[in-house]
Amino acid sequence: MNILGMFAPGPNPSAALLVDGKLVAWAEEERFNRIKTSPDNFPFQAAKFCLEKAGLHLDQIDHIAYGWDCTRYALQAPIFYEEQHTKYPDTHAYNKLQQSYRLNLYHPDRIEQTLRLGLRALSPTNSVPPVKYYSHHLSHAASAFFASGFEEANIISIDGSGEEITTLLAYGKGTNIETLDTYKLPHSLGGVYATFTEFLGFKPYMDEGKVTGLAAYGKYDQELQDKLDKVLSFDAETGHYAVNPYMRFIGKHSYGRRFTDEFIDLFGKPRSKQISALEAPYPDLAFAVQWRLEQVVMGLAKRMHHKTDSKNFCLAGGVAMNCAMNGKVAQMDIVQKLFVQPAATDNGVSLGAALLSANEAGENVRFQMAHTNWGSSYSDEEIERALKNAKVQYRKSTNLAAETAQMLAAGKIVAWMQGAMEVGARALGARSILASPIFPDMKDKLNLEVKHRETWRPFCPSIKAESYERFIPSGVDSAFMVVALPFSEKEKSNVPSCVHVDGTARTQRVTKEAHPLFWSVLDEFEKLTSYGILINTSFNVQGEPTVCTPQDALRCYFSTGLDALVIGSFILTK
Repeated sequence: MNILGMFAPGPNPSAALLVDGKLVAWAEEERFNRIKTSPDNFPFQAAKFCLEKAGLHLDQIDHIAYGWDCTRYALQAPIFYEEQHTKYPDTHAYNKLQQSYRLNLYHPDRIEQTLRLGLRALSPTNSVPPVKYYSHHLSHAASAFFASGFEEANIISIDGSGEEITTLLAYGKGTNIETLDTYKLPHSLGGVYATFTEFLGFKPYMDEGKVTGLAAYGKYDQELQDKLDKVLSFDAETGHYAVNPYMRFIGKHSYGRRFTDEFIDLFGKPRSKQISALEAPYPDLAFAVQWRLEQVVMGLAKRMHHKTDSKNFCLAGGVAMNCAMNGKVAQMDIVQKLFVQPAATDNGVSLGAALLSANEAGENVRFQMAHTNWGSSYSDEEIERALKNAKVQYRKSTNLAAETAQMLAAGKIVAWMQGAMEVGARALGARSILASPIFPDMKDKLNLEVKHRETWRPFCPSIKAESYERFIPSGVDSAFMVVALPFSEKEKSNVPSCVHVDGTARTQRVTKEAHPLFWSVLDEFEKLTSYGILINTSFNVQGEPTVCTPQDALRCYFSTGLDALVIGSFILTK
């Protein structure tokens, strides 16, 4: 059976293709249209890529699995929102929960008409397969559990909202996922974090990672925690939480879309772009909301363990991209194994919906995800054609790993494009910018000369598997750079440019089996420096998607302070 998973509109639309229950292609629309997170676009180019990679056309797809229960949304959402309107009276003639466009955006008639218009060119008969709809959060849950390799596990899915649900607690065993509890709007942890993202002067549903990074510069403040009680209350032992809708949804919004004037009365005016995020009280406020989120989610984990007695956990949903939170969960006594879906935001929903559909059909969909390289790749012939067309100087390498390591050891910043593109927000050795963490000024150089972003933002390391516990003594595995863990006190002064100010690092443990060429670069670098660790950040600049094609790579290379580009078998230097 051939199943095409899709989800849109919203941020991070993607498509995934399963053939007989096996994942063969998976990609995000942003990589093709070059719009960061591609908000509210449909993943038609991603779907086209998936079909081409599998050698299929649309008529050979049995059905489309869609990661949003549009039928439920059309029939039951109006009732739900009317109940909310009665429960939370609106005295200011403004209620974001009631905005009518949300009731029409996911209507199945609209979705299917859009799919017909966007996909029919991929069909020899101009027809589109039938569409099956799946719960958004159940799709998140499936994307994590079925890819975890666990026989059984607790599953926590958290985001802004999927249909009316904002948090799903479930238990997976074998081929079954059982829902244990849900939270619904307006009680949204992802929504609260987005509120503070906007209040702190960043882009919500895009820059939440900046809030997480900024939190490391702050400290605990009881007064701020007391104020947060009026926005997001919680029980630390059970994780049970509640959000005050009058702080986010209901009331006048004179200063922003995601917080009311009542919120402003409590926290003051939002940060303007002219004020540094490092100025008081912003780091302490970022710390406060980050700490509160961690306490809630650790409480939910405690409740799940108490109910199921399982020490395996799977995390998904946009909030599961919060690496600091994931690190706190990973180090809990009740957690033995943790799998965080590397494409935890809505880019993973297409995979989850497809897995649910194939599982329903009786296909074996369970596997252990070892890499995220499900995207496009280019042969040396295609790459050399692009280099010749650009009329650039290049040479073919006889030993890519050794030559790359030599440049890195000399302090060069190297762009690295090899093999199939990653899916998800993290570059993991296919579309990466690499640098030596040994130089103390390397973080600042990368931020200022290459990434063009705030100087206080950290960079993260990829570590050779054999050296991993030397730098991450907790031993908690992190193969996808989605878990921040305490760095070795002994080693952090030796590799200062990849350790955050709070003493943690968001790591990738690189195995020879999953990433043979990238592992070899780390191995060669270790031979030269005695450190099997490198800074690894996504091959892009702030505000742009990670590069996809050789042409994307050349544009980024020549428009930034990169020193070298290693692309396929070829090396370019400045």
